[in-house]
Amino acid sequence: MASERPTIRRSLVQFDFSRAEWADAIRGTAVASVILVVLVAIGRMDLVLPVSIGAVFTAVAESGLPFGRRWRTMLWTTLWLMVAMALAVTISGSILLTIVLTVPVALVCGAVGYLGPRAAITGMLSLVVFAAYAGIPMQAAQAPSEALLMGLGGLIQTFACVVMGVIRHRGKIPPPDPVHHPSVRTLRTEQQAFLRHGIRLAILMVIATTVSELWSIPHAYWLPVAVAWMTKPDRNGTVTRVVQRVAGTALGVAIIGLPGWLLGTSSTFYVLFAIIGSTIAIAFIWVNYDVGVSGVTIWILAMIGFAHDPLDEDLALRLGLTVAAALLVYIGTFLWRLKPLH
Repeated sequence: MASERPTIRRSLVQFDFSRAEWADAIRGTAVASVILVVLVAIGRMDLVLPVSIGAVFTAVAESGLPFGRRWRTMLWTTLWLMVAMALAVTISGSILLTIVLTVPVALVCGAVGYLGPRAAITGMLSLVVFAAYAGIPMQAAQAPSEALLMGLGGLIQTFACVVMGVIRHRGKIPPPDPVHHPSVRTLRTEQQAFLRHGIRLAILMVIATTVSELWSIPHAYWLPVAVAWMTKPDRNGTVTRVVQRVAGTALGVAIIGLPGWLLGTSSTFYVLFAIIGSTIAIAFIWVNYDVGVSGVTIWILAMIGFAHDPLDEDLALRLGLTVAAALLVYIGTFLWRLKPLH
């Protein structure tokens, strides 16, 4: 633990600006903000969450990539978000199916990380969508429309990225950057590591999902969602991520909670903080995870505020369930022997 503490402390204050693409972060934020403002203005609050998630999560997944890989990552992320959404909504009315299907979904979303960091983030975001929507009982007939709405958000973001790329390259579309797949030897080693990660993630997600399904509190699905955000393939990475997640959540709760307490809440308040949250999330998730998580927290709390949820109760629930998830992941990390990734 002594060797882990300096790493954790550095992660809380370290900003890797080499991974920042400010022009694309501005574009991603602008697209998500325009979608939000238009839907609120026309009164289609029922469309805000799925379309906004598609736009914001797709932007998070592609942030910092070169143009040739950016649009392909966005399309793949959009596809898997849609699959996760459709499956989650389909089974959300059944507690048993939700618990049982969490196992293969978490296993695949965790194990796919051996293909690279972007595959890992796409798997994590897909698992977050699955956990969230599986925890909100809906009619199975809504699955296609909800998945298409999420896909719409992702495709709008991708289209804006391509247009911006063409403009920046003066009308020429550069060829796609080659994707360097890992060697067979590396693949075999990392496949085993990420397979172990997928199995451990599946166990933790089943525990969290079971508790959330049987726990009669608002937004109990935040427990498995937080587990999905925190769990990493190696012990040091997971411990660091746990600390970062709790710190980032607490920061986000303070940023939206204090103005909400002082000024009160309204539709304008939630629009403003949804834009602030998505801006922070897209711009900083690859630069400093703690700050990026604070943006995600602000954005999510603003999004559910549109459903007239009391903000003060949601603040306490969000922070409390995040701490509970942190304890679960921390215990699971040390009960399960993890090897470092090379």
